[in-house]
Amino acid sequence: MELSFDQFLALSKDDSVQIIDTRIDSEFLQGYIPGAIHIALDEIKTLNALKIMEQDCPIILVCSEGTEELIIKRFELLGYTQVKGYLKGGFTTWVEADQKIDLIIEVEVDELAMDIPFDEYLMILDIRTEEVYDKAHIKDSINLPIIEFGDPGAMSELDEHFNIYLIDDLGKQLLLAASVLKKQGIHNIRIVQDGWDAVEFLKNKFTIVSSPKKTDNLETSIPS
Repeated sequence: MELSFDQFLALSKDDSVQIIDTRIDSEFLQGYIPGAIHIALDEIKTLNALKIMEQDCPIILVCSEGTEELIIKRFELLGYTQVKGYLKGGFTTWVEADQKIDLIIEVEVDELAMDIPFDEYLMILDIRTEEVYDKAHIKDSINLPIIEFGDPGAMSELDEHFNIYLIDDLGKQLLLAASVLKKQGIHNIRIVQDGWDAVEFLKNKFTIVSSPKKTDNLETSIPS
């Protein structure tokens, strides 16, 4: 269903409605509607596993022209049947109406390497799975897998006073993670271009460590 600007704006003011922006990464980085979550077309299939929102959550979409009906069908196939429609004219309509926009900053990995020694409030948030993180990660980084972003308890440890740098495997889920954090009021966020792949390429500039192997506590029986 096509939504006029006024219809979209009215729905966006309802706290129960989630704005989802499915444009390509390069377009989203140029600006997006505050409160929107970025889920690229190819990532929609992962939505249920990520548990970012409930299936009965009302959704309004910001799409690239020509993709609207395909995207609605993909959401419906995953069980998201409360898609109310998409903004006619997409993000351009929002900008032309002189509405506020938000931005996510993308940095190259060498900028992170340069900032680490000098920023006492710097936090590296590694959103890869625990298993992958344990094998190799930047020293003093924090692991919060993106599949836990729907858990308020897991998110409560993040402080808006930190300067947070996000890292994933290849950079494909960074905008999703960053937009979820910003929606929750954490705004000092930078995403590291190409994620861990870029860190690996310049690993001589970082202290890379692995987590100690977890061992089960074995009870030893003492013969009487």
